[in-house]
Amino acid sequence: MTSVEDIVGSFDSIGLAEMDRVALMDRVDTKYLFGTEQLPTLLQTMTAGYQVLRVEDIHISSYSTLYFDTPRHDFFLQHHNGKLNRHKIRMRKYLLSNTCFLEMKTKNNKGRTAKRRMQIEDFEETFSPKSVTFLRSVMEDLPELVPQLRSGFSRITLVHRDQPERVTLDFDIAFSHDNRTECCPGIVIAEVKQNRNQRNSPARELMHQRHIGPMRVSKYCLGSVLLKPALKYNRFKSKLRAIRKIANRY
Repeated sequence: MTSVEDIVGSFDSIGLAEMDRVALMDRVDTKYLFGTEQLPTLLQTMTAGYQVLRVEDIHISSYSTLYFDTPRHDFFLQHHNGKLNRHKIRMRKYLLSNTCFLEMKTKNNKGRTAKRRMQIEDFEETFSPKSVTFLRSVMEDLPELVPQLRSGFSRITLVHRDQPERVTLDFDIAFSHDNRTECCPGIVIAEVKQNRNQRNSPARELMHQRHIGPMRVSKYCLGSVLLKPALKYNRFKSKLRAIRKIANRY
C-alpha cells in the first residue's frame, strides 16, 4: 500500500500565505473519527479536489497544545453537559515554524465556532499581562484559569480548490498530565471546516460513502477523560467505547 507520506506528496500544494482565503475564523465544523488504515484510500480520492498545506516542503505538521480550564474543570463540564455558548482556551505551538498562539474558541447556540488568537513567544504556565488583556477582550468575565492538559499530534491540512473549505486530519494523538501519558494510536480525527453548513461538501460526501458518520469529539475532553477518571464523563462513555473499538480493531 502506498504510504500516507507519498500520497500527500502527490497533492498540489498551498502555502501559508495563501491560507488567508480559507482562514474561516467564524465557521461550522463537522468532525469524524475513523481508523488510520482508512487514511491512505481516503486521501487518494481527494487529490483532484483539494490542495495540501506545505510548510518548508513538509506536508505533515506536528502540533503541541496546552489547554486551560478552571480548577473545577468548568469548560470540560460545559462540553460534557451540552451547554451552548461555551468556551475553550488553549495555547498551540506549530513545531515546524516554532510559532505559538494563545487561542480562544467559542461555540454559540447556532453551532458556529468563532476563534480569536494572538501570537505569543511560547507556552505560558501563567498568563502574561498581555495575554490577560487579550482574554478579557473576548471574555469579559474571565474566570481563574490553570493549565489542565497537554496534547500533541500530527496534522494534514487540505484546502478545497473552489469552495471555502478546509479539512484537517489529525493522528498520532497523545495526551499528558502530571507525568502521565495516554496515546491514541489507530485513530484519525477529521474535521471539515466551512463558512456555512454545506452538506454537499466533497469531503463530507466521501465520509458518507465510507459509512463514516459525524462524531462530536473534543481532543481536550478525550484527553481529560483518559487521564482524569475522577471527572464526570457518563455522557462520553459511548464515544469512548466507540473510539476504543476503532483503535483496537486495526
